[in-house]
Amino acid sequence: MQIDNDFASIWIKEGILYSIYKDGVDIQLKAAKLIVNDRLKLQHGLIFPILCDIRGVRNFDISAKRYFSTDGLALIKALALVSNNPVSQIYSEIYLKGNLPSLPIKIFNNETEALQFLSEFVE
Repeated sequence: MQIDNDFASIWIKEGILYSIYKDGVDIQLKAAKLIVNDRLKLQHGLIFPILCDIRGVRNFDISAKRYFSTDGLALIKALALVSNNPVSQIYSEIYLKGNLPSLPIKIFNNETEALQFLSEFVE
């Protein structure tokens, strides 16, 4: 099963949940809540490692970032962010360090390395 909305496509494959953001999207709080709600519907209460490809995102506003780093962490075992924008990677790292999420999170510039990281969290 796959869920698509205006901002992302979400599916589960081989024990990993994929959340792939669409090209050119701006993520505000309303979009963040929709993405997380759709993800939780797909998870049916189960915890998963997540590959989140944010390469298509133009911007995350501050309220969306806060939501993703609090309520948006529900049912996530580990999170691999994929970004090919060095500036975005730096800001993501600074933001994550400042908000100290309680789960393993790493930022990668390609999907292969992200999947290697997540493989240790697949049951």
